[in-house]
Amino acid sequence: MNPFQDRYDACNGGTNASKYAELPDFPCIIDVELTSSCNFRCLMCPTGNRSLKRPAVLMTDKTLLAIIDQCVEHDTALRFIGWGEPTLHPVLVPALRQARGLLTHINTNGSKITPEFAFDLVEAGLSSIKFSFQGVDAESYEEMRQIRFFEGMLKAIKVMRSARGDRALPYIAASTSITYETPKMVEDFRARLGPLVDRLSIGHTTFDFMDMSAVRLRPGQRAMLERLKGLSSDAKQHPSPCPEVFQKLSIQADGSVVLCCNDFDGTVNLGNVNAIPLSDLWRHPKIEAYRKRLVRDDYDAPLCRDCYDYMDLTG
Repeated sequence: MNPFQDRYDACNGGTNASKYAELPDFPCIIDVELTSSCNFRCLMCPTGNRSLKRPAVLMTDKTLLAIIDQCVEHDTALRFIGWGEPTLHPVLVPALRQARGLLTHINTNGSKITPEFAFDLVEAGLSSIKFSFQGVDAESYEEMRQIRFFEGMLKAIKVMRSARGDRALPYIAASTSITYETPKMVEDFRARLGPLVDRLSIGHTTFDFMDMSAVRLRPGQRAMLERLKGLSSDAKQHPSPCPEVFQKLSIQADGSVVLCCNDFDGTVNLGNVNAIPLSDLWRHPKIEAYRKRLVRDDYDAPLCRDCYDYMDLTG
């Protein structure tokens, strides 16, 4: 059982219209970007390919504690995710301890998961963790992530399982996305990863948010990336119901609250948590306008226009 996923599913049930009609006074999930920096250089990610327009910063302790205090008051679940690697922040474990009693989750590239760190995460009360792969083997992983760490990810997952021991939590998940991988390659990956995690998700790699003109690439990489982009799935559908504006808020590393997790450059900025309570930002006119659009299933707006559901298209 994954209590965090249960909370997520409960918040995300119904239609856009029913979710708006039953909108809570405070979001049931808060996404916190502890840092806008990452130690990987993934080609499909604006942080990794250096097209992100925001500076690389760490969230201050003051900002983080202010967020946690408000979440504790409302029993709101916390996801430490965003457009950076959360395990790079030195106060992740203390923050989890501060948030003990809340449901907490992190996404990670696995690079910092040592036995000691994994034990600290478990002891701090982490509810769930997702290891983010790319591709299905060492070659396809390295092609997009520009680092040889496929086997390292497998080791990190095993380390996390060992630290969890006989405990029920943290729930351990893994996800990947694919471009040209064959069904046989995918099934081999499934057979290898499946026994190590509580849930495995496989979707399609998306390049929809990538500004190719802004991406810094080595010679020969641009042609490869254009080829992979051409292989992106045509099975595009807008997420319905929207998993963002009706259930959660996303907070960037400088404290800015943005419309949704896909708003990596802060296109629709609702304000800063250091100056405005989250309860007020939750009802900001900008996010209300998007909610009213989505109630009509109108996705013709910035961010929504190019937002598609890519995960679990292959099971």
